[in-house]
Amino acid sequence: MKNGKRDFPEMFQNTVGRPLNFSIRLSDYSHFRIGGEADYFFCARSPHDLKKAITLAREFSMYHTIMGGGYNLLFADEGFRGLVIKNQIEEVERQDKEFIRCASGSSLKDVLEWCAENESGGLEFMAGIPGTVGGAVYGNAGAFNEEIGDRVVEAVLFDETNREVRKHREYFSFDYRYSSLKKRPDVVLEVILRIEERKRSRIDANIADYMERRKKRHPPWDVACAGSYFQNPVFPDGKKVPAAKLLDRVGAKGLREGDAMVYEGHANFIINCGNAGAKDVLRLASELKRRVKEEFDIDLKEEVIHVPAVPPSR
Repeated sequence: MKNGKRDFPEMFQNTVGRPLNFSIRLSDYSHFRIGGEADYFFCARSPHDLKKAITLAREFSMYHTIMGGGYNLLFADEGFRGLVIKNQIEEVERQDKEFIRCASGSSLKDVLEWCAENESGGLEFMAGIPGTVGGAVYGNAGAFNEEIGDRVVEAVLFDETNREVRKHREYFSFDYRYSSLKKRPDVVLEVILRIEERKRSRIDANIADYMERRKKRHPPWDVACAGSYFQNPVFPDGKKVPAAKLLDRVGAKGLREGDAMVYEGHANFIINCGNAGAKDVLRLASELKRRVKEEFDIDLKEEVIHVPAVPPSR
């Protein structure tokens, strides 16, 4: 373990080959437009950047987190007392007619555009889902009864021993909005996804259909939010109940805490109306959970990830 933060920037420059950024406002990198300053911030543009940055943070026992597009994150008002690494490793290429390889920092939007251009179908359900491939695999993102975990063949990870390892789909234990990555320190470097040959006209039509269905209920793209705030509850028999339906029934729409408000068009979206802070969002979310628990005896679980300023164990 290295000593103190004072040596970290110099060591980072020498080891990674690129400098750190200091006191960066995380609200500028969050679609929620919420978050204070991070002590250190770094954009990783290559696997070398990402692996070296993680390794050095671990050697210094530096509190660190990795972000993709910043769409399902709620950063603390106090910022982040450590290193935030933004994954900007972007690449999509065909492996053969059945598989594509995606760098973990590739945006889902770019992946879909590549698929359309190369007549590679099967991923259209991700249309309109913001974020990156790595984040999508981490949370097993999905929509319209399909999930990215169903398309994962294998992935290359950077594990807790600072080694690259290749893991097959079974390793991730995919479930509704869950992968084993939520309980492991592994970091996704690249993912192999299964696709099928499909005419571009059909791909474009599928994407347009999914986008239109989203547009009817979801907030417009320029509205500051972090996507669906709560997971849909799943009962022991496998039945899934939309969180929005439960929230509707407890009068969630339009509820407000400061500038954080439940979207009028869909009760499972909390939006930032102007100057909301993380504390406003958390208080509003707590009230929503309380109402649903009181009315239905159901505990809602967050889909949005709250990133505290300091490690929770401190």
